[in-house]
Amino acid sequence: MYEYDLINERISVVLQRPDLVEHVTEYDWLVDNLDRVTTDPFQKRYRNYWRMNAAHLSKEYCNVYFQSLHQALTNLPSIGDLAIALHNTPTNKNGRKSLQFSFVTKLVHMINRQSPIYDSLVKKFYLFSGPKSGSLQQKIDELAGFHSFLCQEYAKIIKNGLLTKSIKAFREKFIPKHFTDEKVIDSLIWAYSALPNSIK
Repeated sequence: MYEYDLINERISVVLQRPDLVEHVTEYDWLVDNLDRVTTDPFQKRYRNYWRMNAAHLSKEYCNVYFQSLHQALTNLPSIGDLAIALHNTPTNKNGRKSLQFSFVTKLVHMINRQSPIYDSLVKKFYLFSGPKSGSLQQKIDELAGFHSFLCQEYAKIIKNGLLTKSIKAFREKFIPKHFTDEKVIDSLIWAYSALPNSIK
Protein backbone atom coordinates (compact mmCIF):
# COMPACT_ATOMS: atom_id res chain seq x y z
CA MET A 1 0.00 0.00 0.00
CA TYR A 2 2.78 2.42 0.91
CA GLU A 3 5.83 3.12 -1.21
CA TYR A 4 8.49 1.25 0.77
CA ASP A 5 9.55 -0.77 -2.29
CA LEU A 6 10.03 2.46 -4.22
CA ILE A 7 12.23 3.88 -1.46
CA ASN A 8 14.35 0.72 -1.64
CA GLU A 9 14.51 0.91 -5.43
CA ARG A 10 15.43 4.62 -5.43
CA ILE A 11 17.67 4.56 -2.36
CA SER A 12 20.77 5.69 -4.25
CA VAL A 13 18.85 8.75 -5.45
CA VAL A 14 17.28 9.39 -2.04
CA LEU A 15 20.68 9.39 -0.35
CA GLN A 16 22.08 11.93 -2.81
CA ARG A 17 20.05 14.69 -1.17
CA PRO A 18 22.80 17.25 -0.43
CA ASP A 19 21.57 18.32 3.01
CA LEU A 20 21.51 14.79 4.46
CA VAL A 21 25.07 15.05 5.78
CA GLU A 22 24.15 18.11 7.85
CA HIS A 23 20.83 16.48 8.71
CA VAL A 24 22.75 13.68 10.42
CA THR A 25 25.58 15.65 12.02
CA GLU A 26 23.28 18.34 13.46
CA TYR A 27 20.89 15.76 14.89
CA ASP A 28 23.75 13.90 16.56
CA TRP A 29 25.03 17.20 17.99
CA LEU A 30 21.61 18.02 19.44
CA VAL A 31 21.34 14.62 21.09
CA ASP A 32 24.87 14.93 22.48
CA ASN A 33 24.07 18.37 23.89
CA LEU A 34 20.55 17.92 25.26
CA ASP A 35 21.83 18.87 28.69
CA ARG A 36 22.45 22.37 27.25
CA VAL A 37 18.80 22.85 26.26
CA THR A 38 18.52 26.08 28.27
CA THR A 39 21.40 27.76 26.41
CA ASP A 40 21.08 30.07 23.41
CA PRO A 41 23.53 28.12 21.17
CA PHE A 42 21.57 24.90 21.64
CA GLN A 43 18.21 26.58 21.06
CA LYS A 44 19.46 28.34 17.94
CA ARG A 45 20.66 25.09 16.40
CA TYR A 46 17.51 23.23 17.49
CA ARG A 47 15.24 25.87 15.93
CA ASN A 48 17.23 25.72 12.71
CA TYR A 49 17.34 21.92 12.56
CA TRP A 50 13.64 21.38 13.23
CA ARG A 51 12.65 24.36 11.03
CA MET A 52 11.05 26.31 13.83
CA ASN A 53 12.34 29.56 12.36
CA ALA A 54 10.36 28.99 9.17
CA ALA A 55 7.17 28.86 11.25
CA HIS A 56 7.77 32.40 12.56
CA LEU A 57 6.96 31.37 16.12
CA SER A 58 6.81 34.01 18.83
CA LYS A 59 9.64 34.41 21.30
CA GLU A 60 7.16 33.63 24.08
CA TYR A 61 6.19 30.34 22.43
CA CYS A 62 9.82 29.34 21.90
CA ASN A 63 10.62 30.10 25.54
CA VAL A 64 7.76 27.90 26.76
CA TYR A 65 8.70 25.23 24.23
CA PHE A 66 12.28 24.97 25.46
CA GLN A 67 11.14 25.07 29.09
CA SER A 68 8.90 22.12 28.23
CA LEU A 69 11.80 20.29 26.57
CA HIS A 70 13.96 20.89 29.60
CA GLN A 71 11.24 19.58 31.95
CA ALA A 72 10.67 16.58 29.68
CA LEU A 73 14.24 15.43 30.30
CA THR A 74 13.04 14.19 33.68
CA ASN A 75 9.28 13.92 33.15
CA LEU A 76 8.03 13.31 29.62
CA PRO A 77 4.31 14.14 29.26
CA SER A 78 1.98 12.45 26.81
CA ILE A 79 1.69 13.82 23.27
CA GLY A 80 -1.84 15.02 24.00
CA ASP A 81 -1.01 16.77 27.28
CA LEU A 82 2.00 18.47 25.71
CA ALA A 83 -0.05 19.61 22.71
CA ILE A 84 -2.64 21.23 24.98
CA ALA A 85 0.00 22.87 27.19
CA LEU A 86 1.87 24.38 24.24
CA HIS A 87 -1.36 25.48 22.56
CA ASN A 88 -2.02 27.74 25.55
CA THR A 89 0.90 29.96 24.52
CA PRO A 90 0.34 32.32 21.54
CA THR A 91 2.42 31.33 18.54
CA ASN A 92 2.69 34.81 17.04
CA LYS A 93 3.01 38.40 18.26
CA ASN A 94 -0.66 39.08 17.57
CA GLY A 95 -1.65 36.65 20.29
CA ARG A 96 -2.97 33.94 17.95
CA LYS A 97 -2.82 30.40 19.27
CA SER A 98 -2.27 27.46 16.97
CA LEU A 99 -1.79 23.73 17.27
CA GLN A 100 1.86 23.07 16.41
CA PHE A 101 1.63 19.29 16.49
CA SER A 102 4.75 18.71 14.42
CA PHE A 103 6.90 20.54 16.96
CA VAL A 104 5.19 18.63 19.77
CA THR A 105 6.26 15.31 18.20
CA LYS A 106 9.79 16.62 17.64
CA LEU A 107 10.07 17.53 21.31
CA VAL A 108 8.84 14.08 22.36
CA HIS A 109 11.20 12.45 19.88
CA MET A 110 14.23 14.19 21.36
CA ILE A 111 13.50 12.44 24.66
CA ASN A 112 12.23 9.16 23.21
CA ARG A 113 14.02 8.61 19.91
CA GLN A 114 11.82 5.64 19.04
CA SER A 115 8.88 8.04 18.82
CA PRO A 116 7.95 9.02 15.23
CA ILE A 117 7.92 12.59 13.96
CA TYR A 118 4.85 14.14 12.37
CA ASP A 119 5.36 16.67 9.60
CA SER A 120 3.88 17.61 6.23
CA LEU A 121 6.01 15.10 4.28
CA VAL A 122 5.14 12.17 6.58
CA LYS A 123 1.51 13.23 6.39
CA LYS A 124 1.75 13.30 2.58
CA PHE A 125 3.49 9.91 2.38
CA TYR A 126 0.79 8.20 4.44
CA LEU A 127 -2.07 10.07 2.74
CA PHE A 128 -3.28 11.57 6.02
CA SER A 129 -5.45 14.62 5.47
CA GLY A 130 -5.33 15.87 9.06
CA PRO A 131 -8.16 17.37 11.10
CA LYS A 132 -10.21 20.01 9.30
CA SER A 133 -12.69 20.95 12.00
CA GLY A 134 -13.80 20.16 15.52
CA SER A 135 -12.76 21.26 18.97
CA LEU A 136 -9.12 21.54 20.02
CA GLN A 137 -9.42 18.25 21.89
CA GLN A 138 -10.95 16.52 18.87
CA LYS A 139 -8.12 17.76 16.65
CA ILE A 140 -5.50 16.63 19.14
CA ASP A 141 -7.19 13.23 19.48
CA GLU A 142 -7.16 12.77 15.69
CA LEU A 143 -3.51 13.79 15.41
CA ALA A 144 -2.51 11.64 18.39
CA GLY A 145 -4.35 8.75 16.75
CA PHE A 146 -2.31 9.20 13.59
CA HIS A 147 0.85 9.34 15.68
CA SER A 148 -0.14 6.03 17.29
CA PHE A 149 -0.56 4.61 13.79
CA LEU A 150 2.98 5.79 12.95
CA CYS A 151 4.33 4.03 16.05
CA GLN A 152 2.67 0.77 14.97
CA GLU A 153 3.64 1.20 11.31
CA TYR A 154 7.31 1.88 12.05
CA ALA A 155 7.39 -1.16 14.36
CA LYS A 156 5.95 -3.23 11.48
CA ILE A 157 8.54 -1.83 9.05
CA ILE A 158 11.35 -2.84 11.40
CA LYS A 159 9.90 -6.24 12.32
CA ASN A 160 9.13 -7.23 8.72
CA GLY A 161 12.30 -5.74 7.23
CA LEU A 162 10.38 -3.55 4.78
CA LEU A 163 13.15 -0.94 4.63
CA THR A 164 16.13 -2.99 5.78
CA LYS A 165 18.07 -2.35 2.56
CA SER A 166 17.54 1.41 2.77
CA ILE A 167 18.23 1.65 6.51
CA LYS A 168 21.51 -0.24 5.99
CA ALA A 169 22.50 2.02 3.10
CA PHE A 170 21.71 5.14 5.14
CA ARG A 171 23.80 3.93 8.08
CA GLU A 172 26.73 2.92 5.88
CA LYS A 173 26.81 6.26 4.07
CA PHE A 174 26.32 8.67 6.97
CA ILE A 175 27.44 6.64 10.03
CA PRO A 176 24.98 8.33 12.43
CA LYS A 177 25.71 8.08 16.16
CA HIS A 178 22.26 8.48 17.65
CA PHE A 179 19.78 7.54 14.92
CA THR A 180 17.35 4.85 15.97
CA ASP A 181 15.83 2.79 13.19
CA GLU A 182 12.68 4.87 13.67
CA LYS A 183 14.65 8.07 13.04
CA VAL A 184 16.27 6.57 9.94
CA ILE A 185 12.80 5.63 8.65
CA ASP A 186 11.62 9.19 9.28
CA SER A 187 14.62 10.59 7.40
CA LEU A 188 14.11 8.20 4.49
CA ILE A 189 10.44 9.12 4.15
CA TRP A 190 11.31 12.81 4.44
CA ALA A 191 14.01 12.62 1.77
CA TYR A 192 11.98 10.39 -0.56
CA SER A 193 8.79 12.45 -0.28
CA ALA A 194 10.69 15.62 -1.17
CA LEU A 195 11.92 14.14 -4.46
CA PRO A 196 10.39 15.54 -7.65
CA ASN A 197 7.59 13.30 -8.94
CA SER A 198 9.51 12.89 -12.18
CA ILE A 199 12.19 10.75 -10.50
CA LYS A 200 10.08 8.85 -7.95
